[in-house]
Amino acid sequence: MNALRRVFAMALAVAFASGPALAADPLEAAQLAELDRVRTQVAGQVQLTAYDLLDELVLGWIQEPVFTTPTPVVLAGLTVPVGLGTGLQALLENHLGGLLTQNPGCNVQLSHCPSCTAVVVHSGPEGTVVSRGIDSPALLQELGSGGRKYALFVDVEAEGTWLVLRARMTELNPDLPIVWSRTLSHASSVPAMLRQPDDLKTVAEARQDYLAALESRGPLAVPVRIGVRAFAAPDGNTLFETDTFDTYDTTDTDTDTGLDTGGIGIAPPPFYWVQSGIELGMSDARAWISSFVLGYSVIPQAYQGLMGEVRFARLLTGNYRSLTRPDLYAFGGAAVMTVWGPATGSFTNNALNTDDILNQLEGDDPRAVFGTFQAGLDLRVGNRMGMSAFFEFLPSFRDSDNFGAYLSVFGLGIQSFGTEVTFWL
Repeated sequence: MNALRRVFAMALAVAFASGPALAADPLEAAQLAELDRVRTQVAGQVQLTAYDLLDELVLGWIQEPVFTTPTPVVLAGLTVPVGLGTGLQALLENHLGGLLTQNPGCNVQLSHCPSCTAVVVHSGPEGTVVSRGIDSPALLQELGSGGRKYALFVDVEAEGTWLVLRARMTELNPDLPIVWSRTLSHASSVPAMLRQPDDLKTVAEARQDYLAALESRGPLAVPVRIGVRAFAAPDGNTLFETDTFDTYDTTDTDTDTGLDTGGIGIAPPPFYWVQSGIELGMSDARAWISSFVLGYSVIPQAYQGLMGEVRFARLLTGNYRSLTRPDLYAFGGAAVMTVWGPATGSFTNNALNTDDILNQLEGDDPRAVFGTFQAGLDLRVGNRMGMSAFFEFLPSFRDSDNFGAYLSVFGLGIQSFGTEVTFWL
């Protein structure tokens, strides 16, 4: 006893002495962390691959039912690769149960059999045998005496880089005759399909659905855009170029009011647009797209406008559009607009003077026709809804007193900023 105590004490001393040294070694700690990360990744891949094999197993029963009518079946055993533990086994059992519940057309109904999984002790002249009920001939004889009953055995094994599922259906009698069996395999390097449990599909069917989804839209689409354009205020937000009131200024053209007619630099109001037209995909992948739309803008008693716009866009997030994640496009384009109404007097190169303001008040609405060049980004979700933001350069008003610049690119002032929400029909 004393010797055992001394050995135990020495083991504790060695453990305490070596623990800090191990923890203090950063290289070994990094290696252990990397090993744990890789093990977690491999376990996750094995789980998804095993799920995929179970999906294929139940899908096979749906396509070619083992039984012509719904039949109770006992899950007699489900084994997993050594080292992954009972956690994976429980996950696979739950997944299999969910698949059979949501797919009654396979005619396999899981049945609970406490005697089959319980540990039983059988004593006889040859000796005493401890085993599961499903392995006891006496219990199998008792279970099979009431008619045909079936048991399902599922074994999942790792063989090299492949995961192999072996399933067999047997009758519950002492001979355990096999009435159905199947072997399925899946390479661990191939991603799992992640099928929906209530809508199982083969690989060929899933690929056909994907191609049909890509081709169903065709090369043409009809976008509907709702957007707003805001124009930059003049530099310094200067409203009057000269004195506001100058009663004694003999050059003032409005000596009655003292109002200087030198000019007022005022940016146009925001313009709201509704646009629609056609969008053309250069290929099924829609890596390059072009669009032509017409737009209309109106604010009662303020302004109205018409526009025609052309855009070309390039996909940034890959070489083809996705049905499962957002797509980001960069685009450039040009537009021609015509606007009229009392609030459009700022679409001119000269600052507003009192004559312009008085003419607008008398109902002589100004009108302007101008072109724009634009560049921006367009984020789309499933090619059904999108949001975009862009800057515009207005060459006609490059030197206008009524326009400022949000920023300057290659010496060109960006006078307009716009945002849009787009829906595709």
